[in-house]
Amino acid sequence: MFSCDVAAIVAERAYAFFDVDNTLIDAVSMFSFQAYWYRKTGERDAQAAFDGEIAALRRQGAPREFINRRYYAHFAGREVVRVERCAEEWFGHLERSRPDLYHDAVIAELRGHQAAGREAVLVSGSFPALLARLASRLGVRHLLATSMEVEDGRYTGRIFDPQTIGAGKATAIGRFLERMQAPAGACYAYGDHSSDLPMLQAVGHPNVVRGDPALEAYAQTAGWRILAAR
Repeated sequence: MFSCDVAAIVAERAYAFFDVDNTLIDAVSMFSFQAYWYRKTGERDAQAAFDGEIAALRRQGAPREFINRRYYAHFAGREVVRVERCAEEWFGHLERSRPDLYHDAVIAELRGHQAAGREAVLVSGSFPALLARLASRLGVRHLLATSMEVEDGRYTGRIFDPQTIGAGKATAIGRFLERMQAPAGACYAYGDHSSDLPMLQAVGHPNVVRGDPALEAYAQTAGWRILAAR
């Protein structure tokens, strides 16, 4: 009798996983922060080098996973405390300057899951300091995000696995659900880009936010729900 009760509790436990950039918010947090960082620090040469590298990689059609790693390579030598302080300032600036920052329809989905007793989880290629205030705003306790290596209080420019972009999002979700002893089939996920496909395929209730024609076409074929951001 006891074991059956425990099984029932586990079976009811479910989570709702949300991509962040262009899903919950109308911004690409990593690149928005990077621009803000360079403006604050006055590192014009570093900004030019960064912008040039990323632009070249995009022209070459480099995978998002590769661009993501190159992004974090530019953090080498930055003080963790300074980055965290700047990230706090950046998000405040973003909210003040972007009254249309939040995708209301997707936020409503998140609130609906919370009201139903399902915890929301943010899943992003961004790093935790960029997501902390957003998570706090939304009452979200769990972040699956990029973890950067630190030595002597400074970032090395390397990141730890799983890389939370593309297939890495599905890996991170799988490990999270294993820790929580929750069934993937009872969970929900929301994403806006084809790179979110592995995450969406990892749960029982995938939802696509409009914006990527290729992902929308896949969703239509698969019979997945498609919703507008606003």
